[in-house]
Amino acid sequence: MDQPFRFSLYLKRLGRKWKFILLPPILALLIAILFSLLMPVAYTAASIMVAPKPQLVWRWDNKVYDVVDLRFDWRSEVMPLVKTPKTAELALEQVGDQLSREYTPQDVLDATSVKAGAGSTFTIRVKASDPNDAALLANAMAQALPEVIADIYAGSIDAFAQAKAEVDQKYSEWDDRWRAFRAQYGIGLGFTGDITGVGEDQLFGNQAAIKQELTIKSSEVADLSVFLDKVTLALSGLKEGSGEASHMALLDSPMLTRYGLTFEELQALSPDALQAALEALQAQVQADLDAANADLLTLQDQVATIITERENIQRTRNVWYDSVKALENKMVELNVKRIVEGQRVHQVGEAQPPAHPSQPNWPLNLTLAVVAGLLGGFFLAVLAVYFEGDDPGRD
Repeated sequence: MDQPFRFSLYLKRLGRKWKFILLPPILALLIAILFSLLMPVAYTAASIMVAPKPQLVWRWDNKVYDVVDLRFDWRSEVMPLVKTPKTAELALEQVGDQLSREYTPQDVLDATSVKAGAGSTFTIRVKASDPNDAALLANAMAQALPEVIADIYAGSIDAFAQAKAEVDQKYSEWDDRWRAFRAQYGIGLGFTGDITGVGEDQLFGNQAAIKQELTIKSSEVADLSVFLDKVTLALSGLKEGSGEASHMALLDSPMLTRYGLTFEELQALSPDALQAALEALQAQVQADLDAANADLLTLQDQVATIITERENIQRTRNVWYDSVKALENKMVELNVKRIVEGQRVHQVGEAQPPAHPSQPNWPLNLTLAVVAGLLGGFFLAVLAVYFEGDDPGRD
């Protein structure tokens, strides 16, 4: 008679599988140690910044009101300026000779991240292989940011004009790509006017040529499909002996000339010869139809790729166009107001050289390895007990 399940006996059986439980954590630890040893050591230092809301708000009635605009998020305005080449260049000018190795502005930007904090604060984090480099660069970026902000928002037309020139250059590059695309394909004509060296007539001609090629290939597929159905029906009628007139009438098609046949020649053939000719014709039409379908799919994929490229170029071009217009509006504003707002953004927490590297994170890596290994080992032990064939929880 079966005995009731006993959990204590089940635990004893699991205990006998201690190798299954311990082996996965050991392997996971070895993998975690190897992974951590191969990972390059890096230190992260952080500077805490504060960006209070503006006290002076410009109105278009040519007055400045001493109020706080609660709808204006000044922090979101200044945080993107941390990741600009100008900020990195100023930071390197301050501490370039104190660093353990030479950094380029792009190296500094790649190692820098910005994260919003509580209230009006945000943090500038810099990762480097040397802890002193990380702290020096984090503090230098924090000190350079107010200067960059002042250049833009305190009415420095020259600095702002340089930023606008960079955006203008980007827009010009994508506008040239749009013009070249239109000149090549003529697809998606969204505005009037001639492209340099290529008139609208030619553009529409290029677009019509692509559409015509699609139309011709689609028509060919349709004609071949209809003709294949006729040949199949005629062949079926011939095999079933339903009468000569019924199946021969289906073959009276101009498509016969494509395969070097005439309706009169087919009529003159004997039934056996006619069946052999129709079977060969059916196979040839089917092969042509498959090839035409493949060509049509290829052409459709090509057009889809072109349209995707057009949408990407248009979208990116429009983004840079909007950026140009936004900067133009900002320059108009700067010509009217010269409100010094940059110095309000300041550092409230100085970065210190970190005592421990941020990567590899040994405690986290080893903890995850142990937890995952124990879970996997326990699962293997349960499976081993289950597949022993008897019930470990019974006497």
